[in-house]
Amino acid sequence: MLILSCLLAARIAVAASSVQPDLASMDWSAKAPHSLATNPPPDDVVKAFMSDKIHHFAGYPLGICYARFADLRRSGTLSLVVSEGDGRFCHLSVVDKIAGGFEDYGFDLGHYEEGPEIKDLGGDGNLELVAPADLTGYYGALHCMAEWPVIYAWTGSTYSDVSSRYRSYYEQQLASLKKEIAQTEAQNERAEKALAAQGAGPKAETGGEALRWWHPQASAQGKGANAGKGSQPVAEEHLGGLTVEVPAPEGPPPQPLAPPEPDRAGLDCAKAEAAKMERFLGISRDAGMGDAIKWANSNNPVDREFAADVLADIGTPEAIEYLHTLSRDTNSEVAMTAKLELKQVSHGPVKHTVDLESIPDGAGKPSQ
Repeated sequence: MLILSCLLAARIAVAASSVQPDLASMDWSAKAPHSLATNPPPDDVVKAFMSDKIHHFAGYPLGICYARFADLRRSGTLSLVVSEGDGRFCHLSVVDKIAGGFEDYGFDLGHYEEGPEIKDLGGDGNLELVAPADLTGYYGALHCMAEWPVIYAWTGSTYSDVSSRYRSYYEQQLASLKKEIAQTEAQNERAEKALAAQGAGPKAETGGEALRWWHPQASAQGKGANAGKGSQPVAEEHLGGLTVEVPAPEGPPPQPLAPPEPDRAGLDCAKAEAAKMERFLGISRDAGMGDAIKWANSNNPVDREFAADVLADIGTPEAIEYLHTLSRDTNSEVAMTAKLELKQVSHGPVKHTVDLESIPDGAGKPSQ
């Protein structure tokens, strides 16, 4: 009987430990003894909450890319800043706990990937949410994707784009991007010079022709005075018609540097992002136009698609003219991208919206 009681108690304990905590019933107050801001729940608890309480769908989200609690409203009640994964991309939202349920604010940011920043940009105790939005399209591994940091804040009734209030933030970002661009271009220039120097072969400052080196195997092919003798390979130096044999360097000859690959990991996007900031700050209305024209004239169709996205954001008459040209591109994907961008331009500047969904507490059960 004692053994059965112990087994039953053990099973109850295991069952209790396997029950996930219910995030909805936890204390979301900023001053809670076990604050969710400093003691955040595991991702699987957040995932279960979003699935059961917010979406009412057992198959979504597939994972949690980012989750953090912060007092965004400065109301004493924390907000859940969460980025949900769909298996490919991540989608940002803010969930607020209110009387009688929850409010879910979905941010229209496109192919959101990186974690947002939560900062007091104004130094006034209010927190802002800085999240990257798409500036150009998504091309997978074929090209980088330029992004634009959008600053959101609680404005009394919703979360709004307040980017225009924080000029100093974008000035700092622009300075950082310019430094990054200068460093990358300097590295590329050094690599190109090294490649050009090696591509011409090792030179000797002799006043005559260059030294001609060959591999050690050359001695077996009858080249040089010591050919076939298994001795150190030699080279011929031609000076004024006189041939002199000199010892070649030991070991294999230096291998030529590989040509630098096209920069798909960042330089083009850093330039596009910096130019966007210059336009935003009013430094130059058509900043980035030179690079956009270069990309539009590229032999690579992905570069031309990238150009279409950038030209649409520039939006000047000259940029629109180039977009019309790209809309007739021989590559169907480039042409389609340019046509879509022309349609978007006709609707005015891109606006980053926030969609609200109110969820009553305990409403429904997750569907399969």
